[in-house]
Amino acid sequence: MEVKDKQELLDNLTKTKSVFSTSVSKGHNVMPKADGKQLIVGKNIKLSGAIDVCESLVVEGTLEANLSGAKYLDIVYGGSFTGTAEVEEAHISGVFDGTLSVTGVLYVYESGEVRGKINYANLVVEKGGVLKGTIKNIDAAKPKSILD
Repeated sequence: MEVKDKQELLDNLTKTKSVFSTSVSKGHNVMPKADGKQLIVGKNIKLSGAIDVCESLVVEGTLEANLSGAKYLDIVYGGSFTGTAEVEEAHISGVFDGTLSVTGVLYVYESGEVRGKINYANLVVEKGGVLKGTIKNIDAAKPKSILD
């Protein structure tokens, strides 16, 4: 192995990586989250409609839709979703524009932008991630007892 190759290997190992991803590229790595009911809207694909029987939705292209009852939503860098979505967990590296309700965790990565009405239970925003619009913590709306 040449000195140049060793230095390149060392540089790659010591690069600061996002706490959200093991990738050094923009966005996040999509991890398979469902064995069966997964829909992938591929790069350069434009799709519109209602989606209601889907456990995991990955958006690499352009989607205009109403999504309900899904567990996972991934909008990758370069992908865009316009409409409404009700999910348990969302990972946004692209653009979401509309009404987004997340009952679990909403992750917004460095290249991600979420615009519109945003309801979440838990929120994690990477430096550079953008939230624009009405932002509401779902748990804040619930009255807390002194036992909590």
